[in-house]
Amino acid sequence: MLAIWVATGQPRPCVLADLLFRVAERHHLRASVSGPAPAGWAELNVYPAGVAASPPEPLDVAVAAANSPAGGGPAGAPAHRLTPGPAGPVDSACLDPLSLRLAFLGHPYREELTLTRADLEAADAALRDLREQVRHWALSPSRPMCAQYTGDFLGALDDDLDSPAALRTLSALAADQVIPDGSKFEAFAYLDRFLGLDLARDVGR
Repeated sequence: MLAIWVATGQPRPCVLADLLFRVAERHHLRASVSGPAPAGWAELNVYPAGVAASPPEPLDVAVAAANSPAGGGPAGAPAHRLTPGPAGPVDSACLDPLSLRLAFLGHPYREELTLTRADLEAADAALRDLREQVRHWALSPSRPMCAQYTGDFLGALDDDLDSPAALRTLSALAADQVIPDGSKFEAFAYLDRFLGLDLARDVGR
């Protein structure tokens, strides 16, 4: 069992821990995410996640701010520590909560990040556009996923959780005029297992 501990309830570390959880499962690792009572885990699709008062033992990975303790003493010391760059508070009122997740995934997790209201509105619009494309592609006959795009996407996540590169791969796939719509749908539906953006939410509506 890969035990992942989120040492803070701030949204960016929660999303990072969840991304790590999803990538670990692809590699057939049983994993769990837990941490002190956070706000908005469910809204950010951080699932499954559990609330705990202290880190599990043994602790494999801690996701913590640069100067914050990651565990509860020697017994809770992590084998690895991921430290996302600081991200200031943002005004996400009246926007899809997952637009914040998309905005986080669009930047390297180690870099400091300052999001403005305009950034979140752009992410919200991009999320709606992605869902509309997926809804449209779902109307076409199913086709096998393109191995090249899928491999590039998964390879990016395996390379230090490079979610910006993974998202660029999705953009290139969406714009590719050769790949059939049914293939695009299958790829986006599958790869969203790692992004957690509910891209197929509007299919059938």
